[in-house]
Amino acid sequence: MDTLFFIASKISRPFLSPSTWLIIFPLLAWLFLKLRWIKTARILWVFEFLLVTIIGFYPVGQWLVWPLENTTEISEKNLNSPDGIIVLGGAWLTEQSEFWQHWELNHAAEREFAFLALARKYPDAKLVFTGGSGKIFGQSVKEASFARQLYQDLGLDLSRVIFESESRNTYENGMLSQKLVNPSTSETWWLITSAYHMPRSLGVFCHLGWQVTPYPVDHIYRKQSWIPKWNLTDHLWELERVSQEWIGLIVYRLSGKTNSFLTSGCH
Repeated sequence: MDTLFFIASKISRPFLSPSTWLIIFPLLAWLFLKLRWIKTARILWVFEFLLVTIIGFYPVGQWLVWPLENTTEISEKNLNSPDGIIVLGGAWLTEQSEFWQHWELNHAAEREFAFLALARKYPDAKLVFTGGSGKIFGQSVKEASFARQLYQDLGLDLSRVIFESESRNTYENGMLSQKLVNPSTSETWWLITSAYHMPRSLGVFCHLGWQVTPYPVDHIYRKQSWIPKWNLTDHLWELERVSQEWIGLIVYRLSGKTNSFLTSGCH
């Protein structure tokens, strides 16, 4: 069932992408024009123009990410030292890493930097990296192998780290890591992932009964002005990331992989 869920999520993802629909609407408009459905074609063209204009001039992704990133925050000063620290994969350019045989990081690199910094700050903490491959084809290339190389190159004692390399999505990150670690309910675990991804991640871990404390990094939101500024590329890129996360939240909640929607912690 988990494999079916994974495959279905990967197949459906392109059809739920905002950029895909920015292409589909003109194609549909052209088709309706050929069919002599002039009014419908015009409506679609107007809709396309409005979408491109709004996304191009305004940071829609920023508006949508605020509820996600505002749910949790780093409060390390008020926390007890962790017994364990777990970092979710997702910061890796696996195809480039495989080709060049060297670790290559993407926009979520802060996950790994935070993990390494905290590992040095808390030398007695247990450490867990969880991340396999999120691709339907290419399961042989694992994020965990590149994480191992990065940690070794930067001087982290690999004997401290448990590497989970079979997970394909956030739910499996939590489930498979829990089986490896078997954490005690008395232990304090910190969870590192991107801030916009933290509500879904927390929901999964809490649903599994793993009491974790959020340590969000890689924030997207920044103080914005409502004054329009044309930047279609950046705005669309942000919208892509954030809209996929909202869809993931909804799907995880409906499929019973989380007990809550926008959780700030386990209760």
